[in-house]
Amino acid sequence: MVALKQALGSGRLVALWYDLPPGARSLLRPEGDRPHLRYLVEGSEALLSSHSGVGAFPLQEFRVEAQESFPSLAEEFPALDWFERELWEDHGLVPEGHPSLKPLRNHHSVYSRQAVPKGIVRLPYPFDRVEGLHEVPVGPVHAGIIEPGHFRFSVLGERILHLEIRLGYQHRGVEQLFQGKSLEQALLLAERAGGEPVAHALAFCQAVEAALGVEVPPRARWLRGVLLELERLFGHLGHLAGLFTDIGYAYAATQVGKVRALLQGQLERLTGHRYGRNALTVGGVGFDIDPETQVEVRGALAKLAAEAETHLAAALKHPMVLDRLRYVGTLTQAQARWLGLVGPAARASGLGRDLRQDDALYQPFTPVVRSGGDVLARAQVYAEEVRQGFVYLDRFLGELPAGAVRVNGAWLKEGELREAHSRVEAGRGELFYWVRLRGNRVERVKIVDPSFKNWRALELAVRGMGLPDFPIINKSFDLSYAGCDL
Repeated sequence: MVALKQALGSGRLVALWYDLPPGARSLLRPEGDRPHLRYLVEGSEALLSSHSGVGAFPLQEFRVEAQESFPSLAEEFPALDWFERELWEDHGLVPEGHPSLKPLRNHHSVYSRQAVPKGIVRLPYPFDRVEGLHEVPVGPVHAGIIEPGHFRFSVLGERILHLEIRLGYQHRGVEQLFQGKSLEQALLLAERAGGEPVAHALAFCQAVEAALGVEVPPRARWLRGVLLELERLFGHLGHLAGLFTDIGYAYAATQVGKVRALLQGQLERLTGHRYGRNALTVGGVGFDIDPETQVEVRGALAKLAAEAETHLAAALKHPMVLDRLRYVGTLTQAQARWLGLVGPAARASGLGRDLRQDDALYQPFTPVVRSGGDVLARAQVYAEEVRQGFVYLDRFLGELPAGAVRVNGAWLKEGELREAHSRVEAGRGELFYWVRLRGNRVERVKIVDPSFKNWRALELAVRGMGLPDFPIINKSFDLSYAGCDL
């Protein structure tokens, strides 16, 4: 534990998961080998660095044998908070000393193994209470067509002094659904796990390929880069369009939204699907592009890049935008590091980490970083990453190497065990997949969507703000309900 605390103190938590012994069927107490907790921590160099280079940031793994309970580190390292609550809720492992232990996704259940044989007692959800303040509940059903989530505000007048977020309404047990699936079935499931199908499919494929020792052909790697950047761009643009809508800037929202839709059209032209589903395979990609299409798509993207640049540059200098977004929903660098934030939200608060720094495909690469930590800073990061993404798209398509687009995997013998993990810089941030294979089927999966790490930032960013500020602060973090509720 001492070495783990030292690593967490200077580095950044990537993932924490409960690793059952191979072949164990019981999710709670398997017989035979003892299960254990696995902590994956990234080295301290990654926290504040804007370094450009491959393999610069080391990973450390720590294993702790899982007993009936384990010592909680969430009070000292809040990035562990939801991970520990998840372990308690899903597996009955009690994090001793946790500062606020309550259900994460199953709202009305807590473990009490002494009370009933099955270990479950039904209790009301224990919301935080702040004496002397008025409570304003919002959700889980909202006025717009959005995912369900419950927000409990404690306010003084209209000023928010405390917010508690309760999710779990989109929980589908995705990780359990992977168990026993063939690689083809599991890939289809990965594409539907979160809101970014290409990133999820890529992270799953990379983990499986690492486990199998499969080397993906160069052309396939470049085509994967094209799809990932297209997904990042239309995600960022859609998010910015929504932000402009929320502040009443309809013209910018319409123009940026138009570019987003046309980008999705280019993704559909390449893959046959507007969200890029069914485009990736283990060992490569399931499509190719001919030279004529390559030239046409590159030309179309150049026009869209110019149009996006024109509208975003004007919008982010508009007095109404500056007045409405600046100094709203500020999250400091210390808070972002404290919570373990990832992606654009972290980079807008001065944490210069982007997994594309590690990818030879992107070199040279410099993360987009801002220090303001407010809604405006987050919008600026999204806009600058859009400009950056168009540059990489033009490079990938202009220098696309010749050759095969897939390779057959070195498939495993029946009963043979392999495991590996993978990380991808999705549009929302770091996406983590750990996969254990038995033969050519998936035995275990652990997924950490970027939103799982970023949701709690919203609770801090709204403090001291007015209730009318909440929608734009929420929108600025680009959070996924379903991605968190896997």
